[in-house]
Amino acid sequence: MGNNKAPIKATSPRCLRCCPSPCCGPCVSYCIFDLESAVFDTRHIYQRACRELLATYNRTLPEAVLMQCGPMETPEMAELICRKCSLPIVWEQFLMQLNEHTCELIANPPLMEGVERLVQHLHCNCIGLALITSSKRSLFCQKIRGHEEFFELFDHVLCADEYNQPKPQPDCYLLAMELFCERPPPDCCLAFDGTTKGVQAARDARLQVIMLPDPELPCCYSELATQRLETLKDFDPEDFGMPYLAPLPEPTPEPTPRSSRVEKRVLTSQLEEEEVRDSTLDEEAPPPEEPAEEAA
Repeated sequence: MGNNKAPIKATSPRCLRCCPSPCCGPCVSYCIFDLESAVFDTRHIYQRACRELLATYNRTLPEAVLMQCGPMETPEMAELICRKCSLPIVWEQFLMQLNEHTCELIANPPLMEGVERLVQHLHCNCIGLALITSSKRSLFCQKIRGHEEFFELFDHVLCADEYNQPKPQPDCYLLAMELFCERPPPDCCLAFDGTTKGVQAARDARLQVIMLPDPELPCCYSELATQRLETLKDFDPEDFGMPYLAPLPEPTPEPTPRSSRVEKRVLTSQLEEEEVRDSTLDEEAPPPEEPAEEAA
């Protein structure tokens, strides 16, 4: 009986750099992105979910409590909010409701500003790319629906059911590094994470780390980060020995209605001045000389 199966085609090899020697610093050859905090922009989703859920109990979220929640994991945050806001339910029930409401809001999260442009640039310049996520493989496939082409740019994906200890333990970053051929030196890897526990995990794995936190998170919580940025459009690869990425052009500001009215008044005034000047010149101009009469 003949074998009718089509031969499996090998994936075309990308020109990923071979594992560099320990003296490669400060050049970065590998980047590891956290899905939930550095690729998808989910920074405000838990805050919104908390506010909307508290409103159903006629409660509001005090700013002081919100600031305390910044570096916390979800269970800690749920317990604190339940206690500080004197909710009529136990914190475990509030946590369950919060997770359900968050899942509704996070079903189709937006990408972090600048991440597509940066990842495409790194991929085209042969920088090894890995992705880590706190979601299991099945949930990860649901989360990236609609963005499959973009996520194909990553060489490796490490899901929550493939490592044991969550952050702030460094397991996820250590295992992600091992996915790159032979494990590269930490100096040649750069992590992108938006949480305090993620930054702690990356530093414990001896990695440099770019932090992308909620802008309202106090600076004291990002002291371990190599850089703190608001969005990835502010990231400069040359700071870490990677190929140059041209900065985005400054957007042209659209004229406001008020500025348009001011410009119109200025233009009208200029036209009126020109008309006055022209009429003045006409009045001051000497009358044209009459032609001399021809001699008889």
